[in-house]
Parts: sequence; structure tokens; C-alpha cells
Amino acid sequence: MEPERQPAFPAALKRGVALLLSLAFASAAQAHALRLNAEATGEGVSGLAHYSDGSPARSELVYAYDQAAQQVARVRTDSDGRFLLPLTRAGRYRIVVEGEEGHRAELQLSYAPPDSALATALRAELAPLREDIARLQQRTALADIVGGLGFIAGLFGAVAFWLARRPRATERR
Repeated sequence: MEPERQPAFPAALKRGVALLLSLAFASAAQAHALRLNAEATGEGVSGLAHYSDGSPARSELVYAYDQAAQQVARVRTDSDGRFLLPLTRAGRYRIVVEGEEGHRAELQLSYAPPDSALATALRAELAPLREDIARLQQRTALADIVGGLGFIAGLFGAVAFWLARRPRATERR
């Protein structure tokens, strides 16, 4: 009787490769996510809609909903992805931007009309700084990528160790 032959490519290794490929394509699908940055200003809520690759979300619809889920404002972004939703009443609002191919982003914020010219000027001066900080926080860092690759390599190492320690069919007899 011939000894049982081990498959050239074990099933566990096939599953690992399939998992790796699915993770690679899942990250590519998230590579073009829609992002939304917004803040209360003297005129309402101003903000920036952009995709995760940094390109602006041009001519996309932006909505403001009050706490009763009623639409209170609607505008389109400009060529830079910027918008201004005119609001007049204080309250908590849900801001939603709908992009191409079904992309969507939303956030909640509170709005109160400014009580002084100083507050309006300060908000206007801080707006670009807030946008830059939000962009930097959403950027994928090189350390995140290297860490993810290290994790995947560690998983493959664990599978290889487990396969090496498993008794072979010829050793079982």
C-alpha cells in the first residue's frame, strides 16, 4: 500500500492566501472613502467634503437635518469641496454629504449663532487650522501599513509553525 501523499499546497495555506487577498481588496475599496469636516460659523455651518485620496468632492449635495430629522438646509459643494449651510436657529444638527457612487459621510454638531464680532473673527481664523488637523488625523500613516503587513506576516508564521509541528501521515503509523 502506498503512503498517503500530502497535498502540495495545504488547505490552511490556501485559506491564508484567500484571506490575504480579500484583506488587500477590502483596503482598496476603502481607499476612496468620502470624508466630511464641518464647523459652526457666524453664517451657519461651513465645511469641506473630500475623498480619502485628498481630492475634493465637487458639486456634491450637503444636507442639514435638525433633531426631528427634518431637512433644514441643502447646498452643493464648490469646486474645492467647500460648502456653507445657512442656519439661523441654535440646536444640534446632523450634517450629511452624499457623493458619487453611493459614498456618504455624516457628522453631528451643535450650532449657536455667534454672540460677538470677536467670536466670528476667531472662528474664521481657526477654520483652516481645523481642516488641516482633520486631514492629518484621517491620513493612513506608514507605521499603520508596516504594522498591518507585520501582523499578516505573523499570521503566516503561526500557520507555518502549526503545519510544521503537525505529525505527517507517514509518521502517524
